[in-house]
Amino acid sequence: MIEQLALNSFVLGAIVALMSIGLVLTFSVLGVINYAHGEMYMFGAVIIFFLCSRYAAMDYALACVIAVLAVGLLGWILDKVLIVRFHGNLMAGVIATIGLLMIFQNMMWPIFGPIPKSVPSPLPGVIQILGTSLSIERIIVVGIAVFVILGMAWFIKNTRMGKAIRAVQQDIEAARVQGVNIEHICAVTFGISTGLAALAGALIAPIYIIEPAMGFLALEFAFIVIIFGGMGSIMGAFIASFIIGLQYTFTAAFWGVEWAMAMSFGIAMIVLLVRPRGLMGASGRVEEA
Repeated sequence: MIEQLALNSFVLGAIVALMSIGLVLTFSVLGVINYAHGEMYMFGAVIIFFLCSRYAAMDYALACVIAVLAVGLLGWILDKVLIVRFHGNLMAGVIATIGLLMIFQNMMWPIFGPIPKSVPSPLPGVIQILGTSLSIERIIVVGIAVFVILGMAWFIKNTRMGKAIRAVQQDIEAARVQGVNIEHICAVTFGISTGLAALAGALIAPIYIIEPAMGFLALEFAFIVIIFGGMGSIMGAFIASFIIGLQYTFTAAFWGVEWAMAMSFGIAMIVLLVRPRGLMGASGRVEEA
């Protein structure tokens, strides 16, 4: 039982980490807190449902790629058309993204329907480890998520685009003087952020039920994690996601779901009191991990 709970906690941590890193990028680079981030997660799962369910029979891996690219493109367009007007304006950005949340969620109810749905497992079966049966698909989810997260950390630290993203965050005017296209970098960053959320939704689609309101809980977890890990730290979000995933899974198993979420919020509040800048000491800065 302990081994199974540990694996479940790693799955939750991996999904929340993908969500949280997207929020870290959006806040640190654009100066926007994206309350519609959970809807990008929901879109990823819904796209998988439509491409891999009875309506179609597309390969799951290809469907994941399409979901990430489609939602990433949606994020890029949203920034170009709407979010660009609210860069650096936290309150206006919150209002605008809450509006997007309501639009996307209410738009999806008549399309998707009120009945929760599921996606057949692309990797059925289990493996035996230390006498415990572990789901293959859950192990794969953790592996893919960790690979993508570490890849993002490398991308931010080593690539020209990643360095431009950090330059825009650290000093937007200095970056502009150096010839960095600020609007392009911000739009790409928002696209990456929404693409990561879509990947989280796509990976979780065969494991949990899918519904238009599924993004709300994922967004709650993401906010807890970025408070815990540090608003500007990718590595902080990575570490905090697995700590919160472990705490939530074991608390829910032994004490109940209501206590699990209460304890998660309690941890976030304690961190704010003891270490306001978060686990990795970051505050509004994209760290090099």
